[in-house]
Amino acid sequence: MNTLYVLYDPKCALCQRLKDWLLGQPSWLRLCVVPAGSKKAREMFPTLDQIASTNDLVVISDEGQVYLNDRAWIMVMYALEEYRDWAPRLTHPLLMPLARQAFAAISKNRHAFSRWLLVADPEALAGEFRQVKLEPCAVDQETISDYLQ
Repeated sequence: MNTLYVLYDPKCALCQRLKDWLLGQPSWLRLCVVPAGSKKAREMFPTLDQIASTNDLVVISDEGQVYLNDRAWIMVMYALEEYRDWAPRLTHPLLMPLARQAFAAISKNRHAFSRWLLVADPEALAGEFRQVKLEPCAVDQETISDYLQ
């Protein structure tokens, strides 16, 4: 695996900020960001709409593996030099559903990073991540209509 394609919601402010931040990070794998539902996305991945919507975070490897939502966040972490060590840790069943919060929390709270690394108990770590507030991804009806045509 050499490249990950990250499909993001271009109408979502949080997704836009994440995309910009992601492109500035050192990574082990090449990252290619593609607006979800765009002409480019439909050309590159013509059957993707059968398994994902524009509301889903989707990561696709150059080998054809597709990762959705929480697993997509884990793959993004796996690709980044500074966050790779977190990827296997966050696959714990208690933490996997909180992968998005974990990614946001780690990115915004670099000083707390060391403290979190010392938390061995997945339940305690999950409690930390549940405290992170996120903006919802919102897709307007026009975007959905355009995507379905």
